[in-house]
Amino acid sequence: MATKRKRRKKPWLKFPKRMQKKLIIMFGCIALLLVGLIVRLMYIEHTSGEKYEKIVLSQQEYDSQTIPYQRGDIVDAKGTVLATSIAVYNVILDCYVMTSKDDYIAPTIEALTRCFPDITGEELYDYARNSKDSRYIVLKKKASYEEIQPFVEMQEAVDEKDKKINPNIRGVWFEKEYERQYPYGELASAVVGFTTSGNLGINGLEQHYNEALNGVDGREYGYLNTDNNFEQTIKAAKNGNTLVTTLDAHIQSVVEKKIAEFNEAYTGNYREKDAGATHIGVLIMDPNNGDVLAMANYPNYDASNPRDLSAYYEEEELDAMDEDAKLDILNKIWQNFCITYTYEPGSTAKPFTVAAGLETGTVATTDTYYCDGYEEIGGHKIRCVNRMGHNMETLEQTLMYSCNDAMMQMSYKIGKENFSKYQQIFGFGQRTNIDLPGEARTDTLIYNVNNMGPVDLATNVFGQNFNTTMIQLGSAYCSLINGGYLYQPRVVKRITDENGNVIEDIAPTLLRETVSKSTSETLKKYMQSTVGGDASATGTTAKVDGYSMGGKTGTAQKAGRDGVNYLVSFIGFAPVEEPQLMIYCVVDEPNVEEQFHSTFAQNIVREILEEVLPYMNIYRDEETTGIHDGWDIKGEEAGQTAATDIANTPIEESLDVPDTTDDLPENSGDVAPDNMDPGPEDNSGDVAPDNMDPGPEDNSGGQTPDTPDETPTDTPGE
Repeated sequence: MATKRKRRKKPWLKFPKRMQKKLIIMFGCIALLLVGLIVRLMYIEHTSGEKYEKIVLSQQEYDSQTIPYQRGDIVDAKGTVLATSIAVYNVILDCYVMTSKDDYIAPTIEALTRCFPDITGEELYDYARNSKDSRYIVLKKKASYEEIQPFVEMQEAVDEKDKKINPNIRGVWFEKEYERQYPYGELASAVVGFTTSGNLGINGLEQHYNEALNGVDGREYGYLNTDNNFEQTIKAAKNGNTLVTTLDAHIQSVVEKKIAEFNEAYTGNYREKDAGATHIGVLIMDPNNGDVLAMANYPNYDASNPRDLSAYYEEEELDAMDEDAKLDILNKIWQNFCITYTYEPGSTAKPFTVAAGLETGTVATTDTYYCDGYEEIGGHKIRCVNRMGHNMETLEQTLMYSCNDAMMQMSYKIGKENFSKYQQIFGFGQRTNIDLPGEARTDTLIYNVNNMGPVDLATNVFGQNFNTTMIQLGSAYCSLINGGYLYQPRVVKRITDENGNVIEDIAPTLLRETVSKSTSETLKKYMQSTVGGDASATGTTAKVDGYSMGGKTGTAQKAGRDGVNYLVSFIGFAPVEEPQLMIYCVVDEPNVEEQFHSTFAQNIVREILEEVLPYMNIYRDEETTGIHDGWDIKGEEAGQTAATDIANTPIEESLDVPDTTDDLPENSGDVAPDNMDPGPEDNSGDVAPDNMDPGPEDNSGGQTPDTPDETPTDTPGE
């Protein structure tokens, strides 16, 4: 048996001591270098870490996007939305991503052209060829949510295995923003206003409450951190607040409808191609707290398209205008007649004169006045509307028949000191500070005790030779019928956040007491007689059957005093006991041959109240008589001749009341200090006194329809 040979084990190789020393030295050096490097890094981190961090982060890829805020809504008192902001989307193409792979180009372009027909394939392929590095190309602006949904669904569609069906649609995203919308177009546009780019409010509440309506943009940050992980930080947007107004959308719509009916009825009636009137304004307020329930005017505009002039001009006319001419027209249309225009009020100022007399004790309810047709003051013979005179009148009848002679006799008793004092108490010459921009300034369009002469006083007492605004006179009138309380008019009563939580409650502001309750009750009774009294009372055309009402008429002859151009008005309230509504209507230059009839304004008021009073749950408090049954906006019944169309005796050329407005500070150069806000320019056409036309002799046996500002007619009204 053969013997096995044992394999010899190879001995382990050992580093020679010399080599071991070298290795130890080498590893020691490496360790020292590492320790030195660590120490150095720690030093750099401690001394310059922030600096290098910024350098590193600046070299990394970021994704940052603005999150837009939503501008707050404007709603009426019952929550009807008058202005809102809806989300719209800009279609953005990131051409760099789309062209990063050839496989992405065709599917992405096909999807875009299929979902957005106004985006062409030719346009997109041109971007793919010539704008490969572009990261932000706007393909479509302000697409609605419904418009973008087909593309979003196509982009995000998955199969049963949860894999994307269209993975090659790349480089398209949607930039969200908000667009202002006005669901009812023209409704209350002069009050609401509109916005321009950058959520900047123009006119109305949009301007006055711009800061409250606007919010704060949010931001979405995304970046790759040092570990190449994507991190995202979102700072949410803060949306704007909601304005809850005092307006009632239904009342506002009724008012605007009746203004439109009047305008349509009289368009081209006398002045060919002209509208039914140069301006029409209607103001409805709650006299018990100063709330504005409706405020409307003509001309008006669509807040959704405020620069559209096609409603007023033919295309050829617009083509012939330059941009400055168009802007000038737009600025006039955008104004709110009820607060920016000044005019001489005429006989609607007479109740304030009577109130001043009663409050100062210079006039008593038992007083009587003999009207012989004129008064001689300062060398001027200032006539009443009835040249033959109204004969003997009670204080009540001076308002019923709007007698200027009696008012001038009152001025002797009241005196300029008392008269000026009560004009200030009622707020004439002062801004009301309503929460709307552009309220006109009238402090230089009114006399004071230092510059008022005998003729000024004699004409001021019946509403001539001083200026006011609709909101100024309307607010003051509310104090005459609510027991004597003058409230600051308001349009917004509450500000809430987007969830309805109250941010600010804006309570009614009582400014002062103007008259006593007894004076208020007396004036309500007198003005009730003016509307519901005998056939010679001046306000009977405004009467709504079955309702107790009061009011006063007014007519003002405009600049030039040619007896042609007039501004007519009516201010009233209902019901007489505990009034719930004040309404004031002004018609500037009605498109008729004889403009001086206040029945134009009265017809509008009657037609409005016939719808508004039942809507407000104000019940009839008088027996119905059938008065004005079937009458329309022109005061016509079943095709019969309207009261306002009856021919009148031609106006005499002479002017019976002197114009002293040249002596006012506005016209004399004695203006207010430069640091006072002058307000908007007076665009009223410098309305002149309202009693220049004495009219024919009264053949009815006594009283005539209205004051010298109102030429008498053969029917009730002016």
